Amino acid sequence: RSGDRKLASAAQQITIARYAPGVFTDPETKQPAVYHADGRPVTRDNPARRDQRLMLFATGLGVTKGGRVTAGSAAPSEPAAITDPVQVFFGNPRVRESEMVVEWSGLVPGLVGVYQINLYVPWYRIRGEAVPVTLRIGGIDSQSNGPAIPTIAVE
Repeated sequence: RSGDRKLASAAQQITIARYAPGVFTDPETKQPAVYHADGRPVTRDNPARRDQRLMLFATGLGVTKGGRVTAGSAAPSEPAAITDPVQVFFGNPRVRESEMVVEWSGLVPGLVGVYQINLYVPWYRIRGEAVPVTLRIGGIDSQSNGPAIPTIAVE
């Protein structure tokens, strides 16, 4: 609606959800924003491996607890703004070996709407050069079809 012009747009129906998880992804390479503990990106040449800790960056993980967050403002550093429990899968979420161990999940201090999930790659894991990445929070999964489904290399 424009008060100055006294105009309104056509009515649109929208869905509002508590969660709308999504992994940040490069649209051309489909590489998700997943990094090794030293900051190097996880790629086919530098895959995720057993017993490694990784960082995944996402959006849409909902309201946080802890640090006070103001809409449109950067997330606080103390106390940290943490999410509800999150699950991360490298592979089919229905297969037990695809679930990674989530050690922490919350907003990145100093950024707006960017969540960081700290992961541990267990010894039981699915391997492959293009394993799909899925986030789950509150029973809602991130997108699992379409042109920009994130995939990751897991050795």
